[in-house]
Amino acid sequence: MSLAMVTPAEGALSVLYLRQAELPALLGLIGERGLGAVGFGVDPPAGLPPSLPRLRIATPQMQPAEPVVEIWMGTRRATRGRTGAIDWACDGHHLFGTMQTEAGADIRRATRQTYDSLFRFAGRRGYPHLVRVWNYFPGINREESGLERYRQFNVGRQEAFLRASRPAAGALPAACALGTHSGPLAIYFVASRTPAVPIENPRQLSAYLYPPAYGPRSPSFSRATLLRSADRIAVFVSGTASILGHESLHPGDAAAQTRETLANLAALIETLNGESRDTAFALEDFRYKVYVRPGCPLEPIECELAAVLPAADILFLEAEICRRELLVEIEAFGSRAP
Repeated sequence: MSLAMVTPAEGALSVLYLRQAELPALLGLIGERGLGAVGFGVDPPAGLPPSLPRLRIATPQMQPAEPVVEIWMGTRRATRGRTGAIDWACDGHHLFGTMQTEAGADIRRATRQTYDSLFRFAGRRGYPHLVRVWNYFPGINREESGLERYRQFNVGRQEAFLRASRPAAGALPAACALGTHSGPLAIYFVASRTPAVPIENPRQLSAYLYPPAYGPRSPSFSRATLLRSADRIAVFVSGTASILGHESLHPGDAAAQTRETLANLAALIETLNGESRDTAFALEDFRYKVYVRPGCPLEPIECELAAVLPAADILFLEAEICRRELLVEIEAFGSRAP
């Protein structure tokens, strides 16, 4: 499965996955409309425009073999800057930002402080609606002070939502939280001037309604968000795994977990199409990022994906998933005209 280079459509929020050899042809466009660059396991290439926000995530790339950089493109000429610890870019409709905070032994506090800063900054810039957040930090499944770090992260995140007078259920951004090999709490995000429509999955209990067995505070995210503009619809699909209702299925079986995850994605897209009314997305309309737990073989996951998405653009990364029994997690982004 290849990550083909696709030139972003005019006026569309889009994401590119580019190899080093593909960058020169698009540097002019990235300099004009680029919102940010993310490298996985390696730093984003040095040849990118110097003002472009960039972030390195310590999740090694598994496939394709040649390193790629994730580039987010805005709808028109971008304005860029740095405010405090936030590197940012905006295009008049969308705000992209990157943040890094020392995770240390108190991930709850680090998360709360990071989200506090994020909410203050986005509001002051005039982009108060958080649409999508990517969260990465080391030791996600490790227990500290009697509580798993992922559950501590959820406490800190929800505390920040409440401190900012934001809802803890319903109108929440799409999100993921993955464990890295090392490094800080690293976050990147997309916010908007207008609110996104949250989408939930009929096969899964909404994460913000999880019972106390999963921690003292529920995860603060929607299964997907749909963002409309004048002539485009963008969809951000949260990290999705082999969970039915609120229970993990098929422990130890990567192939079965991948099939269950694909069923969840299909159900989510069906719900999304009912919400959007003016367009119809299919599984093949999205670009995918697949996280695979360290030590899990990639081949059974690739085989299951190839059977359903033979021509899809897929980036495979090695990362710890938020539940110990989960081996694979899939996220997606899609954009098209109504």
